[in-house]
Amino acid sequence: MLIALLLLAAPASQPPLAPLTDSYPTTKGTAGVEFALPGGGAPTVGLTYFLNNDLAARVDFGLDATFSPSGVPAGFSLGVALRFYQAKHDRVGVFLQPSVGFGRDRTAQAEFLSFGGALGIEYFFTNNFSVGGTLGVALNLNNIGAPGSPSVGVELTTGTSGLFASIYF
Repeated sequence: MLIALLLLAAPASQPPLAPLTDSYPTTKGTAGVEFALPGGGAPTVGLTYFLNNDLAARVDFGLDATFSPSGVPAGFSLGVALRFYQAKHDRVGVFLQPSVGFGRDRTAQAEFLSFGGALGIEYFFTNNFSVGGTLGVALNLNNIGAPGSPSVGVELTTGTSGLFASIYF
């Protein structure tokens, strides 16, 4: 009888808590900031916004300037890209990234236009932080508006390859 009273007085066990959801931040409406070290050019800072699940639009800005009075004009780059996440396994995502870029080359003192594509991989440490890399190729039209040079140069480069870290919210 005493055991029955103790069992009745004991608190009821709580139902088990649902496990925390652990998902990729590649869902529609997710935004992020990316810091990149490209293979060619100055480091860039970019914004990412997922237009749809596994489809992100990106804008990157890079600045190449000397802040002492050197007499050399600053260079910059502005790029837009789409990321198509093709495969995901565990914490790894693989994507394709076509891009278009425009900027000013600091050393040539002329503008450039770039059309590129890359294959990338991204490792998601958490739902809000990832690191990755891209291996790409680009067709660059350079020396646009260069002083004393009437011809536009064309080059095929892997300068679109690089490493990056992203923070998502």
